Amino acid sequence: MINLVQNKMFHGLPSEDPIDHLDEFDRLCDLTKINGVSEDAIKLRLFPMSLADKAHQWEKSLPHGTITTWDECKKAFLAKFFSTSRTAKLRSEISSFIQRNNETFGEAWERLKGYMSQWPHHGFSHESLLSILYRGCLKRQREMLDTTSNGNFLNQDVEDGWELVENIALSTERYGDNYDSTDRVRTSDAKRLAGSPFED
Repeated sequence: MINLVQNKMFHGLPSEDPIDHLDEFDRLCDLTKINGVSEDAIKLRLFPMSLADKAHQWEKSLPHGTITTWDECKKAFLAKFFSTSRTAKLRSEISSFIQRNNETFGEAWERLKGYMSQWPHHGFSHESLLSILYRGCLKRQREMLDTTSNGNFLNQDVEDGWELVENIALSTERYGDNYDSTDRVRTSDAKRLAGSPFED
Protein backbone atom coordinates (compact mmCIF):
# COMPACT_ATOMS: atom_id res chain seq x y z
CA MET A 1 0.00 0.00 0.00
CA ILE A 2 2.83 2.38 0.86
CA ASN A 3 4.40 1.74 -2.55
CA LEU A 4 1.12 2.56 -4.29
CA VAL A 5 0.81 5.82 -2.38
CA GLN A 6 4.42 6.78 -3.11
CA ASN A 7 3.89 6.16 -6.82
CA LYS A 8 1.46 9.12 -6.78
CA MET A 9 3.51 11.81 -5.08
CA PHE A 10 2.45 15.44 -4.76
CA HIS A 11 5.31 17.96 -4.82
CA GLY A 12 3.46 21.26 -4.45
CA LEU A 13 4.21 22.43 -7.99
CA PRO A 14 1.91 24.94 -9.76
CA SER A 15 1.33 22.37 -12.51
CA GLU A 16 -0.09 19.83 -10.04
CA ASP A 17 -3.76 19.62 -9.10
CA PRO A 18 -4.34 19.12 -5.35
CA ILE A 19 -7.93 17.98 -5.98
CA ASP A 20 -6.72 15.21 -8.29
CA HIS A 21 -4.14 14.17 -5.72
CA LEU A 22 -6.74 13.89 -2.96
CA ASP A 23 -9.12 11.97 -5.22
CA GLU A 24 -6.40 9.49 -6.21
CA PHE A 25 -5.23 9.14 -2.61
CA ASP A 26 -8.80 8.46 -1.42
CA ARG A 27 -9.21 5.86 -4.18
CA LEU A 28 -6.05 4.04 -3.15
CA CYS A 29 -6.93 4.12 0.54
CA ASP A 30 -10.35 2.67 -0.20
CA LEU A 31 -8.52 -0.49 -1.27
CA THR A 32 -7.23 -0.96 2.27
CA LYS A 33 -9.35 -2.04 5.22
CA ILE A 34 -7.82 -2.92 8.59
CA ASN A 35 -10.01 -4.36 11.33
CA GLY A 36 -10.17 -2.05 14.31
CA VAL A 37 -8.52 0.86 12.48
CA SER A 38 -10.64 3.76 11.24
CA GLU A 39 -10.40 5.12 7.71
CA ASP A 40 -9.30 8.47 9.13
CA ALA A 41 -6.42 6.84 11.00
CA ILE A 42 -5.24 5.01 7.88
CA LYS A 43 -5.38 8.13 5.72
CA LEU A 44 -3.70 10.37 8.29
CA ARG A 45 -0.86 7.87 8.62
CA LEU A 46 -0.38 7.36 4.88
CA PHE A 47 -0.95 10.88 3.56
CA PRO A 48 2.46 12.33 4.54
CA MET A 49 4.04 9.49 2.53
CA SER A 50 2.32 10.83 -0.60
CA LEU A 51 4.02 14.24 -0.26
CA ALA A 52 7.43 15.34 -1.48
CA ASP A 53 9.57 18.47 -1.71
CA LYS A 54 7.56 21.64 -0.97
CA ALA A 55 4.47 19.67 0.04
CA HIS A 56 6.50 17.49 2.39
CA GLN A 57 8.07 20.55 4.01
CA TRP A 58 4.62 22.06 4.51
CA GLU A 59 3.37 18.90 6.24
CA LYS A 60 6.44 18.78 8.49
CA SER A 61 5.88 22.42 9.51
CA LEU A 62 2.38 21.79 10.87
CA PRO A 63 2.29 22.01 14.68
CA HIS A 64 1.85 18.61 16.28
CA GLY A 65 -1.77 17.79 17.06
CA THR A 66 -3.34 20.46 14.85
CA ILE A 67 -4.67 17.87 12.37
CA THR A 68 -6.80 15.18 14.00
CA THR A 69 -9.27 14.18 11.25
CA TRP A 70 -9.04 13.49 7.55
CA ASP A 71 -11.41 16.37 6.79
CA GLU A 72 -9.14 18.76 8.68
CA CYS A 73 -6.17 17.44 6.75
CA LYS A 74 -7.87 17.95 3.38
CA LYS A 75 -8.96 21.47 4.25
CA ALA A 76 -5.47 22.45 5.38
CA PHE A 77 -3.90 20.87 2.29
CA LEU A 78 -6.26 22.65 -0.09
CA ALA A 79 -5.90 25.96 1.75
CA LYS A 80 -2.16 25.71 1.11
CA PHE A 81 -2.00 24.34 -2.44
CA PHE A 82 -5.24 25.35 -4.17
CA SER A 83 -4.18 28.38 -6.23
CA THR A 84 -5.59 31.81 -5.39
CA SER A 85 -6.40 32.48 -9.05
CA ARG A 86 -8.41 29.27 -9.29
CA THR A 87 -10.13 30.11 -6.03
CA ALA A 88 -11.09 33.57 -7.31
CA LYS A 89 -12.38 32.18 -10.60
CA LEU A 90 -14.56 29.52 -8.98
CA ARG A 91 -15.82 31.93 -6.33
CA SER A 92 -16.95 34.23 -9.14
CA GLU A 93 -18.52 31.35 -11.11
CA ILE A 94 -20.57 30.31 -8.07
CA SER A 95 -21.54 33.69 -6.64
CA SER A 96 -22.55 35.13 -10.04
CA PHE A 97 -24.14 31.92 -11.34
CA ILE A 98 -26.76 32.40 -14.07
CA GLN A 99 -28.64 29.71 -15.96
CA ARG A 100 -27.91 29.89 -19.69
CA ASN A 101 -30.80 30.25 -22.12
CA ASN A 102 -29.93 26.97 -23.82
CA GLU A 103 -29.63 25.01 -20.56
CA THR A 104 -32.28 22.88 -18.94
CA PHE A 105 -32.69 23.32 -15.20
CA GLY A 106 -30.94 19.98 -14.70
CA GLU A 107 -27.96 21.03 -16.80
CA ALA A 108 -27.68 24.32 -14.93
CA TRP A 109 -27.79 22.54 -11.57
CA GLU A 110 -25.11 20.07 -12.67
CA ARG A 111 -22.91 22.96 -13.81
CA LEU A 112 -23.24 24.68 -10.44
CA LYS A 113 -22.45 21.42 -8.64
CA GLY A 114 -19.46 21.02 -10.93
CA TYR A 115 -18.04 24.31 -9.69
CA MET A 116 -18.57 23.10 -6.13
CA SER A 117 -16.76 19.81 -6.76
CA GLN A 118 -13.82 21.68 -8.29
CA TRP A 119 -13.59 23.79 -5.12
CA PRO A 120 -14.70 21.51 -2.26
CA HIS A 121 -13.54 23.97 0.40
CA HIS A 122 -15.66 26.78 -1.10
CA GLY A 123 -17.28 27.68 2.22
CA PHE A 124 -20.74 28.39 0.76
CA SER A 125 -23.53 26.94 2.92
CA HIS A 126 -26.26 24.85 1.30
CA GLU A 127 -28.67 27.67 2.10
CA SER A 128 -26.49 30.16 0.21
CA LEU A 129 -26.11 27.81 -2.74
CA LEU A 130 -29.86 27.29 -3.02
CA SER A 131 -30.35 31.06 -2.96
CA ILE A 132 -27.70 31.50 -5.66
CA LEU A 133 -29.38 28.86 -7.82
CA TYR A 134 -32.84 30.35 -7.33
CA ARG A 135 -31.79 33.91 -8.15
CA GLY A 136 -29.70 32.78 -11.11
CA CYS A 137 -32.13 30.43 -12.83
CA LEU A 138 -34.56 31.44 -15.56
CA LYS A 139 -37.88 33.01 -14.56
CA ARG A 140 -39.95 29.96 -15.48
CA GLN A 141 -37.71 27.80 -13.29
CA ARG A 142 -38.10 30.17 -10.32
CA GLU A 143 -41.86 30.02 -10.80
CA MET A 144 -41.71 26.22 -10.82
CA LEU A 145 -39.63 26.17 -7.64
CA ASP A 146 -42.06 28.54 -5.93
CA THR A 147 -45.12 26.58 -7.09
CA THR A 148 -43.75 23.32 -5.70
CA SER A 149 -42.88 25.09 -2.44
CA ASN A 150 -46.32 26.47 -1.54
CA GLY A 151 -45.42 29.89 -2.91
CA ASN A 152 -41.85 30.67 -1.83
CA PHE A 153 -38.95 28.31 -2.45
CA LEU A 154 -36.52 30.28 -0.26
CA ASN A 155 -38.75 29.80 2.79
CA GLN A 156 -38.32 26.03 2.66
CA ASP A 157 -36.11 23.97 4.93
CA VAL A 158 -32.62 23.74 3.39
CA GLU A 159 -32.45 19.95 3.32
CA ASP A 160 -35.90 19.69 1.76
CA GLY A 161 -35.12 22.45 -0.74
CA TRP A 162 -31.97 20.61 -1.81
CA GLU A 163 -33.96 17.41 -2.34
CA LEU A 164 -36.59 19.27 -4.36
CA VAL A 165 -33.94 20.78 -6.64
CA GLU A 166 -32.43 17.34 -7.21
CA ASN A 167 -35.85 15.88 -8.07
CA ILE A 168 -36.76 18.67 -10.48
CA ALA A 169 -33.32 18.52 -12.09
CA LEU A 170 -33.77 14.79 -12.65
CA SER A 171 -37.19 15.38 -14.22
CA THR A 172 -35.86 18.00 -16.63
CA GLU A 173 -32.98 15.72 -17.61
CA ARG A 174 -35.47 12.98 -18.48
CA TYR A 175 -38.22 15.04 -20.06
CA GLY A 176 -36.76 18.49 -20.80
CA ASP A 177 -37.87 21.84 -19.43
CA ASN A 178 -41.02 21.79 -21.57
CA TYR A 179 -42.32 18.88 -19.51
CA ASP A 180 -44.64 20.02 -16.71
CA SER A 181 -42.57 18.73 -13.82
CA THR A 182 -44.69 20.74 -11.39
CA ASP A 183 -47.72 18.59 -12.19
CA ARG A 184 -45.55 15.50 -12.09
CA VAL A 185 -44.39 16.29 -8.58
CA ARG A 186 -47.96 16.96 -7.48
CA THR A 187 -49.31 13.77 -9.02
CA SER A 188 -46.62 11.29 -8.04
CA ASP A 189 -46.03 12.75 -4.58
CA ALA A 190 -49.54 13.91 -3.65
CA LYS A 191 -49.41 12.28 -0.25
CA ARG A 192 -46.00 13.75 0.49
CA LEU A 193 -47.09 17.21 -0.57
CA ALA A 194 -50.29 17.20 1.48
CA GLY A 195 -48.60 18.50 4.63
CA SER A 196 -45.23 19.85 3.48
CA PRO A 197 -43.96 19.92 -0.09
CA PHE A 198 -40.94 17.92 0.95
CA GLU A 199 -41.86 15.49 3.70
CA ASP A 200 -42.03 11.78 3.01
